[in-house]
Amino acid sequence: MAKFSFRKYQPLSLRLWHWLNALAILGLLGTVLLRKTFLSWRTNSALIETKLKEAGTVITPDLAKDIAVSIRNPMWDWHIYLGFALGALLVGRILVALLVEKRCPGVHALKSALALKEVPPSEKREAVHYTLVRTGYAVFYLATALMVVTGFMLNFKTELGLAKDLVGSVKEIHELMMWFFVVFVGGHLVGVVAAENTKDPGLISEMVHGGDPKNK
Repeated sequence: MAKFSFRKYQPLSLRLWHWLNALAILGLLGTVLLRKTFLSWRTNSALIETKLKEAGTVITPDLAKDIAVSIRNPMWDWHIYLGFALGALLVGRILVALLVEKRCPGVHALKSALALKEVPPSEKREAVHYTLVRTGYAVFYLATALMVVTGFMLNFKTELGLAKDLVGSVKEIHELMMWFFVVFVGGHLVGVVAAENTKDPGLISEMVHGGDPKNK
């Protein structure tokens, strides 16, 4: 196996975490997509006003907005549930790292970066790529933590007594993290497919069955 291969034995706990985390993040992004498109209150409130007017009934914009938001709310409840699930999964990932992998999340990326100067010139390109990917994963965990914390703050803003200006800033950070995940998910999928078809064939299947226990 190549020195800088991403293929290694994946314990069951990490595999379960990986796929559950993927479902949670894709679900969160899906609810945001629906909120911004088919279930947008602006679009639907205008549609409600128009259709009722055509039927001979006139309602106020505020009432149309309330109806549109009410239609969207059940979907948005799932966004909140998935947010709690993502928080629980983040705690689970830390426990897997500490108890199963016996290392702190992100330390692998730091060790790889520090070891770059000792890598022979012929292996430098592969080593840099490997380190950048590992660093990307470390940033992913930090972004996940920021996403979870800001999401909790928005969900419990009344209970926490947050000022309106602070809520606005927290919301901006939360939405910025959403775009990070859009880029990360796209990049992750492209990178995995590329690795699968070049130097790391079997990478995807090993995240299902675990791979060879000898490659820990």
